[in-house]
Amino acid sequence: MKFACKFGFSKLVLGFIGAAVLLSGCGAEVELTSEPVEPVTNTVVDDHSGWWCTAHGIPEDQCSMCSAKAAKEFKANGDWCEEHNRAESQCFKCDASRADKFANLYEAKYGKQPPAFTP
Repeated sequence: MKFACKFGFSKLVLGFIGAAVLLSGCGAEVELTSEPVEPVTNTVVDDHSGWWCTAHGIPEDQCSMCSAKAAKEFKANGDWCEEHNRAESQCFKCDASRADKFANLYEAKYGKQPPAFTP
């Protein structure tokens, strides 16, 4: 009783009311649905286990952007684009027509155009 008298009963009641209002929320109802949520985009992840590097449009073992071994060999042969950090012969940013050679390899192996990629 001393506690209530010291701080005043009305302040104690106001404190409890304030806490109750804060803990109860705004009272707006939220409708939950059981519909599945569709992803905004489908992301293709290349696990580098196949013949073709889908991320860069080059046979996997020749991809200078994914294979440190291939990059080292291209650099040693002087075939390197410093600006785009890849083999010059694979730099489709400098010359988009270079991709044709690799697309032809894919088409010869699979009989269809290679998957789309971003250079």
